[in-house]
Amino acid sequence: MTRVEIKLYGTEESVYTRIVRLVLLAKLADFVLIEADPFEGGCLPDDYEIRHPFKRIPALEVDGVRLYETDAIVHYVDAVIDAPKLSPSGHLDNARMRQIMRIVDNYAYRPLVWGLYVPGYWRDRLEPAREDIEKSRHVLGVVDDFLVSSPGAAFNEMTLATFYLASVLAAADSVASGASLIDERPRLREWWNRIRTETVMLKTRSKHTKF
Repeated sequence: MTRVEIKLYGTEESVYTRIVRLVLLAKLADFVLIEADPFEGGCLPDDYEIRHPFKRIPALEVDGVRLYETDAIVHYVDAVIDAPKLSPSGHLDNARMRQIMRIVDNYAYRPLVWGLYVPGYWRDRLEPAREDIEKSRHVLGVVDDFLVSSPGAAFNEMTLATFYLASVLAAADSVASGASLIDERPRLREWWNRIRTETVMLKTRSKHTKF
């Protein structure tokens, strides 16, 4: 792909915006991050509805092509921007990668981020609900199993699923409740300790997370 203008709309604090930033940096792509904050107290660009009809983040514009929904964005970026490829070539590893991405969307993001991180960081260090602790413990166990059974999906080399996992783990590990749950899984902790020091992680760290 020839060099084009890439505009990413979102915030540095957004988990899903960070996923796209990680992918773009891993692809060695030049891009500009344009502040678009749909949360309380934030604001969106005046023309944002044409970029995302539901006014959520992130949204991407690549040489006039507009995309929203993180999954669509990262697969498009991986397809049209040259190596390194971030999707496994093997059919099963590729399927497992997508499976892990959906696990993050459907089962990890809410308990790890909104259940553990938000109360612990943004809400006066409130203790997380027992339900969120148990859901977080369960999903971390599932991810830990994938680390052994499907290392090519996200763990041996960086894939799209690596960045999905890294973004939610970075939030969870920034508060005591999340850190202790990750510590319960030594294999996952060892892998995460290595990933969190990667250059792309350091470049995308928010001032509101430790990693």
